[in-house]
Amino acid sequence: MLQGFADAPALYLYPLLAGLFLGVVQIVVFFAGSVSFGNAMTDLLDGTSVGELFDWLNLGRVPAAILGVLLLVTFGAVGILLSDSLPLVPNWAYAVVAAPAAVGVTKLVGNGLARLIPQDESYAVNHGDLVGRRGVVTLGPLDDGRPGNVRVRDAHGELHTIRARPADAGTVIEKGVEVVVISGGDGRDRIFLVMPFSTEG
Repeated sequence: MLQGFADAPALYLYPLLAGLFLGVVQIVVFFAGSVSFGNAMTDLLDGTSVGELFDWLNLGRVPAAILGVLLLVTFGAVGILLSDSLPLVPNWAYAVVAAPAAVGVTKLVGNGLARLIPQDESYAVNHGDLVGRRGVVTLGPLDDGRPGNVRVRDAHGELHTIRARPADAGTVIEKGVEVVVISGGDGRDRIFLVMPFSTEG
């Protein structure tokens, strides 16, 4: 079995091993009580297309390391399974299935974790603590339809990605606009209400 694992295509073996290693590192960091590197990763991805993908995958509500583990392990595992099942197909072709599968699994698991993850000091604050805080729309535009994402930094400097809608019906707030949280965050869906931030007046 180990021999077959070692013979797996590098395109999928290395991401799988990297994901497992990242998972071990995250466990060690958690129990050691060290500062999470999630904020550094969030700052690095901010404003990029990859950052938009991670926002959609619940970055800010689920630790970045967990999302990375899910993406890497799923991509690697699916690719290796396909290479064993369809050995005559070129190795690169498995990525056509492995990549969407990784994104889909990460989104589904991330949605569940966002509801179940323990509410600790690093990844959650009392909803009222975010009221009055300024943030930036990272997944939008915000309108009366499906909620978008707003990235907010709390009083302790921790970043949070919250689901939000405009406070005023009919308002459209474009991506990249600075907003202020005015209420919300209660209930199962934890939808916050925001309005554009203005320095006038």
